[in-house]
Amino acid sequence: MSSAQESGSWPYARGFQNCSETCDPVTLKVQGNIPKWLEGVLYRTGSGTYKIPSKKNPEIVFSFDHWFDGLGQVHRFEIRNGVVTYRSRNVASEDEKYIEENGRLPITKITFGQDICENIFKKFFTVFQASISSNNLSDNPNSGNIAVTLTTSLPNPEVNSTTKNNRTLVLGTDANVLKSIDPITLEPIQNFSFKKFHPTLSGPMAPAHYQYDSETGEYFSFVSNTGPRPEFSIFSIKTDEETGKPITTILATIPSKLAYLHSFSMTKKYIIFILWQCDFAMGGAKILWERNIVRSFVPWDPNQKTHFYVIDRKLKKHVATYTSPTFYCFHTINAYDEGDDVIIDLSQYKDNSIIFQLTINRLSGSETIADKLPPRFDNGRLHRYKLCNISNHLDSVDLNYGNDKFPNAELVFATPEDLNVELPVVNFSRYYMKKYQYVYGISHSGSNPHIFFDRLIKIDLNRTEDGSFNHKIWQQFGCIPSEPIFVPAPNAVEEDDGVITSVVLDGTKNTSFLLILDAKSFKEIARAEMELGTVVPYGFHGLWNNLD
Repeated sequence: MSSAQESGSWPYARGFQNCSETCDPVTLKVQGNIPKWLEGVLYRTGSGTYKIPSKKNPEIVFSFDHWFDGLGQVHRFEIRNGVVTYRSRNVASEDEKYIEENGRLPITKITFGQDICENIFKKFFTVFQASISSNNLSDNPNSGNIAVTLTTSLPNPEVNSTTKNNRTLVLGTDANVLKSIDPITLEPIQNFSFKKFHPTLSGPMAPAHYQYDSETGEYFSFVSNTGPRPEFSIFSIKTDEETGKPITTILATIPSKLAYLHSFSMTKKYIIFILWQCDFAMGGAKILWERNIVRSFVPWDPNQKTHFYVIDRKLKKHVATYTSPTFYCFHTINAYDEGDDVIIDLSQYKDNSIIFQLTINRLSGSETIADKLPPRFDNGRLHRYKLCNISNHLDSVDLNYGNDKFPNAELVFATPEDLNVELPVVNFSRYYMKKYQYVYGISHSGSNPHIFFDRLIKIDLNRTEDGSFNHKIWQQFGCIPSEPIFVPAPNAVEEDDGVITSVVLDGTKNTSFLLILDAKSFKEIARAEMELGTVVPYGFHGLWNNLD
């Protein structure tokens, strides 16, 4: 811990320290008035363990260097009749072999680009290696560090399951491995892969984020295969209404270079598979050679282009390709059809250096590597692209990635630097794949260059006459919010009729609270506080489920 932290002026490191389980639900203290209609469960994922004593020698403590690498934990906030209860559970075992292979021993000096890259994103290598063959997945449901996204939309591959509606709560990560957990106790049930649904879906990589069409009941994702001829298989899964068994359809196979892709886009007509630059060398085989994801990246090439592959959902084939200047992205936001065009919104970075910046030492304020990194974090900004006249470009279909003779993806607008946004969400329940107006996310105010984000933001995409963006901010000193989750109000008329929920760490009080904002005014209406000293670590993603 740095001297700044010891003096109390750096209250944010607590979010990157070990968090013990809360297996039995506890009731939180509520301030304000929770709307009577707001009843349901907010799930949160993230890393809950960053330092682990060796079981062989407790005096030796292993640690994880990167935000994405800590052992997974899931949190559950239930709101019922205005009462908020909380519980949490570790969903990744502290396996000695995993710790020794992926943690590192304490060292006195950290050299950026050497020791950091030796251990950064090691979790990805572990799940990548395990998912090369579904036979490598452990029978122990507590094994496997899988806790990035959650879904209830994936059909259960075990058709004899007694789970209601043949579905369960499933955790995902950036590899072809999944973990089902009990939605009440959060106890891990089973590890499996997409190969369980279709034998060709055996590749080691898959995005943490999926797309789901509630009208058709289809879950969409892709699996990528490594090797001399790497390729991406885009597929859908839905439940057969008669048999209850999942039906899997391969929509398209894109031969291409291999890259680290965390998400993709979809409209009512199309899957938009966006191949931004975060390339793996040797068709992905270098990941196994290096045993490390970052050391497997090809150096950034500013002249490379980003490709937008358009797959027709009805025709089940690739129908057009567009390109743009290169960029990097973690999260797409929303997309929709506009006549013969497609509108795509995403949070875009100028390059992939943000991956290197999200180290625990940097995020928690350690001064040991401050001189090795940029003075502030790179910020993702909302960019809107338009793919024009898709039907006119059917002859542009050429799966050779080296061919850049494609129509351009038109950049419609980008938000300014001060309106940066990450972990973006919209009113998905009513405006997903539709024209919409509001984006919510975490944001960086710029007041402290060492902090990745320190506020919540709401951006109005209907620009003013001078081209600027109306926006609203929630910010409180010493507080770090998590990804906002929009919950629509019953009988809502306007798009922002509802509330925003976010789990906030209050570094000044050494505690966390569940924040509830009025989504329209962006003003606080209630919070549910945890006991002092009880903290929910900085998480990744969330999911809201209404009560039955």
